[in-house]
Amino acid sequence: MAARARTLLRPPGFVTWAVAILSLMLAPASLAASRSGKAAENEAASNFKLQCSSCHGTNGAGDTSVGKTLKAADLRSPDVQKQSDAELAQIIAEGKGNMPSFSDSLTTDQISALVAHIRKLAKSPK
Repeated sequence: MAARARTLLRPPGFVTWAVAILSLMLAPASLAASRSGKAAENEAASNFKLQCSSCHGTNGAGDTSVGKTLKAADLRSPDVQKQSDAELAQIIAEGKGNMPSFSDSLTTDQISALVAHIRKLAKSPK
């Protein structure tokens, strides 16, 4: 009976208005998140171009003259893509083989963003 009384006290359309108000309150946060996501993607692409493309090329294929000399991995290859995000982040941070360490020049967040960028390279047309 008490639940029925509470329902009767709500004005008509209360739930609709409550949802609308909540949506308006959350919209700026979701918009900011999408903007920051795009900004992170742009920063990752910029860092990749600056730090990685001389060996791996802009498409990640490793087919630059330096990359061929150093036998840089094709970042789009199944061998690279099957590695976990943590493994790729560790390789970027600590280096491996001919690849230098980037832990002194990139933050953990930047390295994570680079891993996400490498994942996208695999989905790009070859």
